Amino acid sequence: MNHISIGLDVRMIRHTGIGTYLRGLLEGFDSAQIAGDFRPVLFGSPGPGIGKNRNTRHSGSPEGAKNSGLKDFTAPIYSIREQLAYPKHLSRCKVWHAPHYNVPVMKGRTKLVVTIHDIIHWIFRKQFLNPAQMAYAGFMLRRAVTSSDHILAVSGNTKRDLIEHFRAPAEKITVTYEGVGRDHVRIPPEELITRFAALREKYRLPEDFFLYVGLLKPHKNVHWLAGIVRSLKASGRLRSSLVLVGRKDKKYPKGWEGLRNLATDKDVIHLPGVEFDELLVLYNRAVALVHPSLYEGFGLTVLEAMKCGTPVITTRAASLAEVAGDAAILVDPKDPREMSETLIRVESDAKTREALRAKGFERVRRFDWAETARRTAAVYEKVLRS
Repeated sequence: MNHISIGLDVRMIRHTGIGTYLRGLLEGFDSAQIAGDFRPVLFGSPGPGIGKNRNTRHSGSPEGAKNSGLKDFTAPIYSIREQLAYPKHLSRCKVWHAPHYNVPVMKGRTKLVVTIHDIIHWIFRKQFLNPAQMAYAGFMLRRAVTSSDHILAVSGNTKRDLIEHFRAPAEKITVTYEGVGRDHVRIPPEELITRFAALREKYRLPEDFFLYVGLLKPHKNVHWLAGIVRSLKASGRLRSSLVLVGRKDKKYPKGWEGLRNLATDKDVIHLPGVEFDELLVLYNRAVALVHPSLYEGFGLTVLEAMKCGTPVITTRAASLAEVAGDAAILVDPKDPREMSETLIRVESDAKTREALRAKGFERVRRFDWAETARRTAAVYEKVLRS
């Protein structure tokens, strides 16, 4: 049997989050023209973005994943079937790249590279997980750290978290920042007017709005932000509404009924899902992107907004300051007064918005999927030769 140099698990390519990472990484391998020995063979399920349909868009983002000979791997993630299927697939590969910490418990002689985006499940385990979930998250994260031959962390913050919480050796971790897809662009003003008019009619959107993009998970702090916007609008201190783009969880922990019950009204508009072209219009048309998260492994939507010329307000939490630099206004995610003052300032001051827009364009140049792919390929080479 001919061994495959690198096998990459792409079962999550149609997801948000990790799926965006996989699609971007594959885009980077294409644009960076990585040599064949260090280009991964894909293991996953045929469908949009894979194989014959590789140029299909899904879940609001371009996939563009070229591959030769997709290898069938359909076991559900986090399942016993997944662990039972791993040995067959790993035995064909010299190196296996897991894009998440659902790693094989038994990897045999195959070298293992794992990408760890964050340890949210561990940081917030007492608030959001039941005892069984807590035990599973702890076991799998420890297993990913101890059994991997190398770890790719998407930020310096994630690297520090792994060292602090799981005693991961620093020399075993390479930081590979994420990039921004080439389809995130500034829309010409006249075209934007026409496209936004159609979108406004479809979703009954306000003329002026702040934008949040991402899942409506508790640590994203969205319910807190919605409350601030409603309060400011009720007092007449803010004109713009808040548009939330992202799905709710199927189930929320006790105490998060407000987030579960969050509904569209005149001040807060919730759009569970939009097409990529629609999201692009929202980015371009928003007063600013507001990302109020308590914790992020990276915070890709911050960069997506900057590439579209959208001012950004985010928090100092975790990796967000590392990613945003001085190109965003950073606030305390637990200080409603600071957030309130920032929203008012950004809405009312065109010079502030223009300064953020210019800094954002400059900042986003540092984050490129081709560079992510080059750094990833260098790790593959290192592990293959170790």
